[in-house]
Amino acid sequence: SECRNGLCFEPLWTTFADSVVKLRIDHSCSQIPITVHQMFKETVDKYGPLNAMASKKNGEWEKITFAEYYNLSLKAAKSFLKLGLERFHSVAILGFNSPEWFISAVGAIFAG
Repeated sequence: SECRNGLCFEPLWTTFADSVVKLRIDHSCSQIPITVHQMFKETVDKYGPLNAMASKKNGEWEKITFAEYYNLSLKAAKSFLKLGLERFHSVAILGFNSPEWFISAVGAIFAG
């Protein structure tokens, strides 16, 4: 927390990876804040066998269900960690609009 003029508060932003920030929460909203992982898991539980993505490769459509997307994202997260990714570090994903890009992005979030 920061202190100024005898008042202490949690800042709303930081440039330090290990700092704490205050979340902006509208207390009139009945929705409880959840993590990206929690939201994704709820989506998988609800829509697991339905298609989440489709892309063309060599003229053929390849479809990925929400359950497959989740599992591939977990594998990507484990791979990033195995390669040495540490919590609060960053991942640069260079690529075009593709399933691999989205899987890597969610995997990076899952890895912390």
